Amino acid sequence: MWLWLFSLLLQLLGLLLLLVVLLLVYRFKLRPTPPMVLLKKNWEKDVVYLCQFPLCPSVRSISPFALKLETWLKLTGLKYENIHTMKFSSKGQIPYIELNGEQIPDSNVIIEKLKEKFQVDPDKDIPETDLAVGHAATLMIENHTAHIGFHYRYGHHMESFLKTLKLAEYYPSAKAIKNWGRVQPYMTRFRSYLHGIGRHENADIWEMSFKDLAALSSLLGTKQFFHGSHPSTVDCMLFGHLAQFLFIDIGFPQKTFLETKCPNLVELVNRIKLQFWQDWDESIEQAKPKPSLSDI
Repeated sequence: MWLWLFSLLLQLLGLLLLLVVLLLVYRFKLRPTPPMVLLKKNWEKDVVYLCQFPLCPSVRSISPFALKLETWLKLTGLKYENIHTMKFSSKGQIPYIELNGEQIPDSNVIIEKLKEKFQVDPDKDIPETDLAVGHAATLMIENHTAHIGFHYRYGHHMESFLKTLKLAEYYPSAKAIKNWGRVQPYMTRFRSYLHGIGRHENADIWEMSFKDLAALSSLLGTKQFFHGSHPSTVDCMLFGHLAQFLFIDIGFPQKTFLETKCPNLVELVNRIKLQFWQDWDESIEQAKPKPSLSDI
């Protein structure tokens, strides 16, 4: 009897696994790709439409990649307009841009395409060996340090994160934000486990990020910017990511480490903000949704 039940259970589990595999194959291989729908219908030629999350207090954007990309657009002087949206790109990424009727996701891909399209490159006079160091720094921050930051704020401090940034007030749907706050911690901790960092104690994870930040501080040294006296793409990347630690007041241990051990990185962030973001607070308030009659 027990053997029969055990055999039946195995068959049911096998059937369930087969159904999951078939659904995944259909989702990613067989289902036709839906036609792309532009957010900007009446687009203007050669204007970059930056599609990113709505703005929020303190840090401006909860996406370090959006903050990096918009800072880079300011650095290069390219004409752009913001489109604040909760809609992700066709590849499931945000931010993305719309340019001349084409959608382009992924901040690093976007920057390379814009360099080629408009023949503008803040990195053109930087030696190849220095660019290689900047590339390595970018990969470290975006594929390691940032994940640790997400693990802290989403995996363990989601409630404080949402409350501090007042996302229910600045985003279109307070209900959606509340539901996101319930689900995201579990998703982040599971993702961190798959990534590998989630298998360690939190204190050890924070220490990993400290080593990243210390390495960046050593590379920056006494220079004004990462590659010398002028800002470049890697500085925009550093600003976007380090601002998340410095400007979101939820007890980031990385903030304490930056302020006590890496003051040159803090100065770099403040220097970039002063140079490119003099309308920081004003633009955030201007983008705040106006209360509708039903809210009054």
